[in-house]
Amino acid sequence: MKAMRAAAPALLKAAASLAAGGFAGSAASGSAGVGLACGLCAALCYARAFIQGFYVDRYCSLQADLAGRVALVTGCTVGGLGLEAAGMLARLGATLVLTARSEDKAKAAVQRLRAEGCRGPITYVIVDFLSVGSVRAAALEVLGQQQRLDMLVLNAGVGSGESARVWMANHVGPFLFTSLLAPVLTATAAAHGDVRIVAVSSGAHKRAAIDFENPWEPRPAQQGASLAGVAYGQSKLAQVMHMRELQRRLRAQPALGGEARIKCFAVTPGFAMTNIVAGAVPGVLLPLLWVLSRSPRVGAQVIQQACLDKDMKGGAYLSNCCEKASEGAGSCSNDPVLWARLYTLSERCVEEAHSRFP
Repeated sequence: MKAMRAAAPALLKAAASLAAGGFAGSAASGSAGVGLACGLCAALCYARAFIQGFYVDRYCSLQADLAGRVALVTGCTVGGLGLEAAGMLARLGATLVLTARSEDKAKAAVQRLRAEGCRGPITYVIVDFLSVGSVRAAALEVLGQQQRLDMLVLNAGVGSGESARVWMANHVGPFLFTSLLAPVLTATAAAHGDVRIVAVSSGAHKRAAIDFENPWEPRPAQQGASLAGVAYGQSKLAQVMHMRELQRRLRAQPALGGEARIKCFAVTPGFAMTNIVAGAVPGVLLPLLWVLSRSPRVGAQVIQQACLDKDMKGGAYLSNCCEKASEGAGSCSNDPVLWARLYTLSERCVEEAHSRFP
């Protein structure tokens, strides 16, 4: 949404130019309507490619028998990416653990999966990533219920709000959750191998930076950037860097065989028409957004790719079901020194969150 709003003037200008060109060219041959339609279609195709970063949607073609394996997916609500990803893994045989912020949302998610034919074991845990206490309680519940954890998909988050809430919900809360689940993740990796930790990031990280002085209220890396966009971009950049530093640390553990037994990825689903997006825009714009966006099912393909791909190197950033170079201001997402610095900062933020978001 943020990328689309920022690009709106350029896209409208391109649309007008293409449409006018098509109209003028075809008017001379007596086919003005056809030319106008062709111009608008070309403009919409360009706009969609500008927003998504590619022209053609790719689908995950990988299959696997996940029977006996446990997948935990956070942020599972009807109409969202998390639930779509959970359904994909369930249809491959995985035992599911879902998280949601309320009983009603969790039960609705389970009901939807059952209606779609998912017959395997499904449980849920209630967690609010804006509360340290809730995150800790949820992690303890998972550790008490599950003897193994093969896939952790960190999907839960918010797209807007106060800067501190965005940082907590999108990075600090999930960072703490991952740290608390580390014992079962590494034990599963040592015993069975092929464990995955997947953070759902965003293309919003591309121009973002980490404010190491005060990440709760980050300063814009560029003049004119909105504070809401700065906070969101920072949180999504942190997810990329978190996965890379976590992979580096896990790679150093002898019992895990380098990265042969556990891999961490950050992925971007592209601009997907989730329930959050659909509920945040005027109804008159929904037809246009449907054209420019991807469905949650298409957006979740990259999550399945990250969970199943055996050839992808740990720490990679995935977009449209393939590896893509990550960015960040000054290419900071590719700097190992900054990965480590962010990890230390995140540990500090967890301590600060006890008073900010108890």
